[in-house]
Amino acid sequence: MQSRLDNGKRKPWYKRWWFWVIAIIFVLAAGGMESGSDDNSSNSSSSNSSSQTSKPAKNTAKEVTLGAGAFKVGQDIKPGRYTVTPTSGSGNFTNKSGSINMILGTEADDNEGQVTSYTVDLHKGETIKLEGIQSTDFKPTPSKRTYQTTLSAGQWKVGQDIKPGRYEIKATQGSGNLTTSDGDINEILGTESDSDTGQVTHVTATLSDGQTLDTELQQIQLVKK
Repeated sequence: MQSRLDNGKRKPWYKRWWFWVIAIIFVLAAGGMESGSDDNSSNSSSSNSSSQTSKPAKNTAKEVTLGAGAFKVGQDIKPGRYTVTPTSGSGNFTNKSGSINMILGTEADDNEGQVTSYTVDLHKGETIKLEGIQSTDFKPTPSKRTYQTTLSAGQWKVGQDIKPGRYEIKATQGSGNLTTSDGDINEILGTESDSDTGQVTHVTATLSDGQTLDTELQQIQLVKK
C-alpha cells in the first residue's frame, strides 16, 4: 500500500517540523527584545530618579543676628544659604578659607568697595568672622531658587540662580571683583572704566551649568546674547 506522501499529497506547511522550529526561535527573540526594552525603561527611570535627587536641598538656614566676633557654622549659626546684611556699623566679613572677603555697611561705598549685603552658602565646620560691625542680620534665602538677571553681591550658582548661556555682564552699581569658581572670569568691574586698575564696565562670557559666579559689586546686570 502506498503512503499518502507517495500519492503526491504533502503535509500542510504549518505541520512541518521546520515551521515550529522557526516559530520557537521567533518567540524567544521577541521575549529577548521585550526584556531589553524593560531594562532600558528601568535604566531610564533610574536616570530620571538620579536627576531629581540632584535638585537643591531645602534651605536649613535659620535667621540670627550676630555682633563682632568669630563664629562656627554648625554651632553659632546653622548651615544654609543666607543674605548677610549689616544693621549697624560697617566692617569686614570674612571666613577662614578666604572664599569670603567683603566690606559690609549699612550704605554702599564705591570708593571703599563696600556693599550693603552679601548672599552666600555657609557650610558646617567653617568659621566666619565679623570685624567692626556692631550688628549683622543673617537671613535665610528662599528654598526655591529661581533664575535671575539682576544680582547683588554674592555667590550665585549657574543652573540654580542663573540660567546657563552666553551673557554680557554689566556693572550697574559699584565696583569690585567678578570671578567664577573655575577661573573662566576674573575681572575688576565698575560703572566706569579705569585703565590704571584694569577696571572695565562689562564682560562677555558663557556661563555653564555648575559654575559659581562670585560678584563683589553692589549690583550687576546679565544681558542674554
